[in-house]
Amino acid sequence: MKQEDVMWIGENTALLEKAHAILVVTSQAFFDEKHLNIIESNDYRVAPWGLHNLLPQEVMEKIERVEIIGTNSDFNARVCYGNGPKLARLMRDDNGKIRDWAEVTEGKEYDWYLENNVPQLVLEILTDLSYFANAFPLFVFDKGFTHIKRMLHREAMFSRWGLDKSDQIKWLLHSSKWDKSPGSVPAKEDIEKSYVIDEFAAINDIRTQMAAKAYKRVCMALYLPSPGRPYYSYPNWYSVFRSGWYDNIAAIPELKKAILEHNLGIRYIIYTSDKYFTYKEQQAGLTPDSPIEKRVELKKKVVKELNDFACGGENQGKSMTVLKEMTGNGNTEEKYITVETIDDMVKEGEFLTDYETVANIISYAMGVHPSLIGAVPGKNSNSLSGSNIREIYLMKQAQMRPFIDLALRPFSIVKQINGWDKDIAVVLPEYIFTTLDQNKSGKQESTNTYAQ
Repeated sequence: MKQEDVMWIGENTALLEKAHAILVVTSQAFFDEKHLNIIESNDYRVAPWGLHNLLPQEVMEKIERVEIIGTNSDFNARVCYGNGPKLARLMRDDNGKIRDWAEVTEGKEYDWYLENNVPQLVLEILTDLSYFANAFPLFVFDKGFTHIKRMLHREAMFSRWGLDKSDQIKWLLHSSKWDKSPGSVPAKEDIEKSYVIDEFAAINDIRTQMAAKAYKRVCMALYLPSPGRPYYSYPNWYSVFRSGWYDNIAAIPELKKAILEHNLGIRYIIYTSDKYFTYKEQQAGLTPDSPIEKRVELKKKVVKELNDFACGGENQGKSMTVLKEMTGNGNTEEKYITVETIDDMVKEGEFLTDYETVANIISYAMGVHPSLIGAVPGKNSNSLSGSNIREIYLMKQAQMRPFIDLALRPFSIVKQINGWDKDIAVVLPEYIFTTLDQNKSGKQESTNTYAQ
């Protein structure tokens, strides 16, 4: 087979020109399978985040390839951000219920608000919750351990849990070098270690640590509930990676470009699990520590075999042995190789593969109605009326309340520890879109303010 018979047009997508087929390598290996081995070094015991302890990095790499996922994740964070956090004095009725608020622009609380750049903190927390379902704010004490002087945020991509001898979370380990040596722990001098407080008794735990003067800074875990995950939560929308819809939509732009450039008639799409290549590596006696050159060479050989089998009349009527395994307690069948026949991949310069349908499925998984972004991908971009979009947006705001409560929780702790006035709080007013006859701008600030 000539070298040009196989043309890689993306990280996991290849054109098998001789076979008139497309090869798509699907990957789920980076996911945490719930029962992973603790990573140990001389200094730390680390709970791995994903198979290679690089799940956030691998998820971001995938997000950057598909604009719909990145835009939806960003939208989920921004819809929570609303009109931005404000330092407010709350006004209550005789029953103690908040009826209104006024923005605070002076005093010790306002000085703290400005010094700690609260809008940036809130946006960073909301972003990590949206992308990874975990966020890692830090409280930094003053020299005398009398109050919380600073509040910081450590990016989820560079944060891992450090465990004690009983496998309980004790430390936040922050380092920019987790990806330098996958599956191992960076050098001690490259890690910032922070004590993790009990999020269910946060105020008492912080006061205990301040009295002991043991730790200069402490971390409070913020996370969305994720059943069955002992250390790191996972957003529900990660299902798009497991289901295969991500691989489908990620391949379409690359395939369309290649087919239009080379005028190729494609008859098949061959979906190959990365587990198939792992199986072939084991057969060849290769391990994860084997030279990368040998593994790449084997991958090319396997692709050549698939290309040779799929093409030529001499293989008509022959069968191929395909590996499969049972997952989900034996309830789900996962085939290592799946072949789909394409009747007519290109028609008037467009794929019959329905990009719009896949985009809508992914948006559904992420809880974002496509019309809220401003456009529906595809050729059937049916826009909704302004009234319908407004109602959908209001529903979306209501559904995001858990994110907002989590993001504001650390500031209520600062309020208690630092002795702020009881009626001063960080609030998140939201936008309410209305009709032009009620407000010329089409939007107004809600009095139904989220406060902690």
